[in-house]
Amino acid sequence: MTENNSLGPIRQIAAHELVLDQIRRSMDLGQFRPGDRLPAERELAEMLDVSRTTVRTAVSVLEREGRIAVRRGRGGGFLVLEPTYDAAEARRELKRNKVAVRDAFDYRVIVETGAARLAAERRKAADIPRLRDLVRRMSETIDAARDSPSTAQITDFQLLDSAFHLGIARATGNEQLVRSVELARSAMWLPVGAIFGRIEDNANDHHADILEAIRTKDPDLAAATMAAHIDETRHTIESWLKR
Repeated sequence: MTENNSLGPIRQIAAHELVLDQIRRSMDLGQFRPGDRLPAERELAEMLDVSRTTVRTAVSVLEREGRIAVRRGRGGGFLVLEPTYDAAEARRELKRNKVAVRDAFDYRVIVETGAARLAAERRKAADIPRLRDLVRRMSETIDAARDSPSTAQITDFQLLDSAFHLGIARATGNEQLVRSVELARSAMWLPVGAIFGRIEDNANDHHADILEAIRTKDPDLAAATMAAHIDETRHTIESWLKR
């Protein structure tokens, strides 16, 4: 047997954990926003090709986590709730998992700079207005948050931010890259997004420059600007963790 054997123990993953992963990711990426209703239990079971018991188990976990409220009776269903975070506990958790935070940002840089580069080469004309609209809406959200900051605005910005980065991935026409960016965003925002008590004024600064590089089909500039954008976020997080 070689020393570099890559085989290892296999952990059986319960079906409800896979369902949880899909629903959480859909929430984190903005497919289901606070105030929305998830599909009914029967619909979720059919969509995910699992039993209703499996869906019920996953939903009960989401309810305990405070991610959804289960309403009974006529007009009931699974209501997506505004996320609530304990910023101090989130910061402590990140400090305990510094390597995981580093790895999440390393992964983002590698995956998203590649996506930006390929998007600049392959983007279609219709991609640009959609991305430009997201940049505009992020700017408007930042302006509104200065006047009356709220948790809802932070959530709105994070969802728009994810939509922008996923929009770049979709502009590549490569579904594997789209899935990789989804994973990278989810891995970063789930722990890191919890410590944001406000939207930073510079949160939208690089987006217009990334978009312009993609619009003008400049792959090198698109990749470099994306790397600078992610590294700026990384440095912000690292400075907070040093406090």
